Amino acid sequence: MEYVSTKAIDLLYLAKQNGIEIILEEEQLQLKIPHNVNIDEGLLQLIKENKKLIIEFLSNRNWKSIKVNKNYNRINRSDRNLIERLPLSFAQERLWFIDQLEGSVQYHVPAVLRLKGALDKEALSSAFQTIIERHEVLRTIFLEEEGQSYQYIQAADGWKLTVLDGARFKQDAESLQHYTQALISRPFDLSRDYLLRAYLLELDIEEHILVVTLHHIASDAWSTPILVRELRELYSAYSENRPAQLPSLEIQYADYALWQRNYLQGEVLEHKLSYWKEKLEGVEALQLPTDYPRPAVQNTKGAFVNFNIDPTLSEQLNTFSQRQGVTLFMTLLAAYKILLYRYSGQSDISVGTSVANRSRKEVEGLIGFFVNTLALRDQLTGEQSFTEVLQQVKQTTLSAYEHQEVPFEKVVEEVVRERDLSRSPLFQVMLVLRNTPEVPRLQLGEVELTGEVIEHSTAKFELTFFLTETPQGLQGAVSYRTDLFSAASIERMIAHFNQLLHSVIEQPQLPISVLQYLTPLEQQQLLHGFNSCEVAYPKHHTLVSL
Repeated sequence: MEYVSTKAIDLLYLAKQNGIEIILEEEQLQLKIPHNVNIDEGLLQLIKENKKLIIEFLSNRNWKSIKVNKNYNRINRSDRNLIERLPLSFAQERLWFIDQLEGSVQYHVPAVLRLKGALDKEALSSAFQTIIERHEVLRTIFLEEEGQSYQYIQAADGWKLTVLDGARFKQDAESLQHYTQALISRPFDLSRDYLLRAYLLELDIEEHILVVTLHHIASDAWSTPILVRELRELYSAYSENRPAQLPSLEIQYADYALWQRNYLQGEVLEHKLSYWKEKLEGVEALQLPTDYPRPAVQNTKGAFVNFNIDPTLSEQLNTFSQRQGVTLFMTLLAAYKILLYRYSGQSDISVGTSVANRSRKEVEGLIGFFVNTLALRDQLTGEQSFTEVLQQVKQTTLSAYEHQEVPFEKVVEEVVRERDLSRSPLFQVMLVLRNTPEVPRLQLGEVELTGEVIEHSTAKFELTFFLTETPQGLQGAVSYRTDLFSAASIERMIAHFNQLLHSVIEQPQLPISVLQYLTPLEQQQLLHGFNSCEVAYPKHHTLVSL
């Protein structure tokens, strides 16, 4: 098989599915991007890095007669009558296994909204019911027979919006928060339950609390804007007694699972897996200093700490990234890896991140679990400058993007020989720069909606830094395991990360072993502590004994 040509075709197809037209004019690549299309900067970087390959491919062929075939690896709607059992996607299979082993409350995706105004409860219930009908994945159950898991699509008419009397919580915010948290944390029975549930608490006739929980096995962050858009349109349509204006769905999630199983096998899978096997073979577990002894078996008890990076520094990071020919994510990842290097003293640093895995047009409008996880591994040395580490991280990230279709679950199977129950395989920490589509404002007629605070009490990994670009600068949150770290340690790490970002902007040429990450206050404390000559010795000691 000619993988050079396949790689070029993959990039051209990926570009086409994202609204980018690539043409060759006078030996130069031209990109045509519609003004209303929001393109992932990582994809543009990938095209740029493979510019020579694409030019070579286009130059050697009569491109006027060879267009990117719309059916190239296309996901088609399956004839369910010909399929005895629908398989799980690789990602679903992993979550199903975790659920069987230890439960999966850490994979609940909640939202709590306060609704003020005249709510049409029938319209709200019908809107949810229609969403359940439209998206099979939300009414999928998972069964097992003879050691083989499979999915079964149940009817939508069994789903109900649960309306509860919440009058007792009207003047008791603390009890209300505890009650909503209990509703969110109620386990899903994946063999019986719908994967979206909604409770409506009636505080009084014109004030309600809506508690919605999805299971990650049926959704991801990119599913949220889809759900909000459809709920808004359907509520409006039912309230106004008119047809809803929603696009039809070409395929369902089960069709994607079938396609994935058929496409990623044999020679195709072996070739794609060979990259990950070579890249991750022998990866070391990260040994961060912890506040508490590491349990023999990891658990998911966790908490969140929020933080902000000021607008000036955020803008400087963007400008610096552009000048270095990298994405903002790559700059943040390089700094994060250096912080982990300084904290652990290890040179082998592996960090996880997530990618949307929605490059195919057929899945754009689907609610479902498409997101994939990548393990990004680099070897660092103290003599490297930040700019050198950044270029290394850039190449690692781009190479990983090229192989992002390989399910993380298959990578773990291929690379990990022996599992350590006290740690996650291949990486223990993550960095995620959220680039999900903007969630549209949820409007339910004249009802006023406000989000309620949700207490996060679980963590999927030892440490995850989440960052989001906003007009006010980068906003962040750190998810951490409370059986390993204290809140004070996490807040200190956040301060060190922030200081390190300042340092790499000011002195990117310095060796990473001397880049300053201590805060100004910590530097002052160290300075005065080391320079002080006054020492209190025990009075009864002699000079000889001292």
